[in-house]
Amino acid sequence: MSVLDKLRGGDLRSIGRSNEMVADIEEDPTLIEKVFPGLYDPDPVIKARSADVIEKVTRNRPELLLKHKKEIISILKNDEQQEVCWHIAQMIPRLRYTSQEETDIIDALNRYLAHKSKIVRVSALEALTDLAEKNQRILKEVISTIRLHVKTGSPAVQARGRKLLKRLNSKGE
Repeated sequence: MSVLDKLRGGDLRSIGRSNEMVADIEEDPTLIEKVFPGLYDPDPVIKARSADVIEKVTRNRPELLLKHKKEIISILKNDEQQEVCWHIAQMIPRLRYTSQEETDIIDALNRYLAHKSKIVRVSALEALTDLAEKNQRILKEVISTIRLHVKTGSPAVQARGRKLLKRLNSKGE
């Protein structure tokens, strides 16, 4: 059975065998290379689960994203599937990027703040916060963005925004 076959079946509300795939990759990190093509699969379940697996594995092994940086940024900028968007947003702070890439990333994350999915919006706020913690230059802009969403967002977005502001306030004001 192929790696992507393990991610097949069911619906978008379930993770299927994603955690099994994460365990397999933790044992053999080279297997992650077989998951990246799933990010382009026409089956939205495979796309979502591929993003889930990659995100989970790279929490502890962010270096596995290194050779896929351009791909991750491109997906961030272009993919609309909400499950993919929120996982990609979670991965973005694990990358090292140029100034131009950072501009593209921030623009894409700001677009995510208008996404229909609350999870995508919260993931974008989290990613912006993570980026601002690493880059003082964008801190005030990110704080301003979060404040706006604390005032205008859904209750879930407002609650997360308040927590993120607490994290950032000690750094920027």
